[in-house]
Amino acid sequence: MVERDRFEKQFGAGWRSAYRYAREGNVPLEGICDKLVSALSKTLRKDGAIPAFDEMAHILTHGRSLGLMAAFGALDDLAERENGHRHTKIAADVAKSLIVQLEAAGWGVEASEISGRFAEVSCSALVERNYFAKARQPLLAEGRFDSYEQMTSWQSRVEEILRPQLSKIAAKLGKKPDGKGLRAPNRLTKKERTRDLLAENLLNVEPSSRSTGSRFR
Repeated sequence: MVERDRFEKQFGAGWRSAYRYAREGNVPLEGICDKLVSALSKTLRKDGAIPAFDEMAHILTHGRSLGLMAAFGALDDLAERENGHRHTKIAADVAKSLIVQLEAAGWGVEASEISGRFAEVSCSALVERNYFAKARQPLLAEGRFDSYEQMTSWQSRVEEILRPQLSKIAAKLGKKPDGKGLRAPNRLTKKERTRDLLAENLLNVEPSSRSTGSRFR
């Protein structure tokens, strides 16, 4: 139990719920994704989304004319200007990786597509940092998966289901780079009402365990 508490303390609010879902193994992957999307939206909203996002997107879309080293330097300057804001540092690393990929591909991509891709990969990187990177070792240690390969296969399935939801958040991020008012997209799973859960619990109670009360003749 102490070990379990130690694992859970690594996660922030919202992300912890997604970890518990994964650990228990009786929640559909869509339910885990709903928790992740909610946690990501709240994190972006609470922490000012990604400071300097628009400026980094501009550097990324003009990376070819700037040159690799100049673009990298400009991204580093923005991260330093934002006092090492974690989201900005993560996004700067994402931008550098994309610049290298675009350089290798000859920059044959529209600027609008580059900006959208930057937002999506940044969102994915935040999920990796806040969730998957912290969850992998504990899930293995607690016996949720039999092997590292099984665990990575599970992560790939979660990411596949999650990807369209992240695209929706990324589109909102492009319009709200400060994160204000940013909300999670519609859930993938139906949110059960308390009344429905109570009714289901009553149906699952064995007849012998129900209170029959007194009979009056």
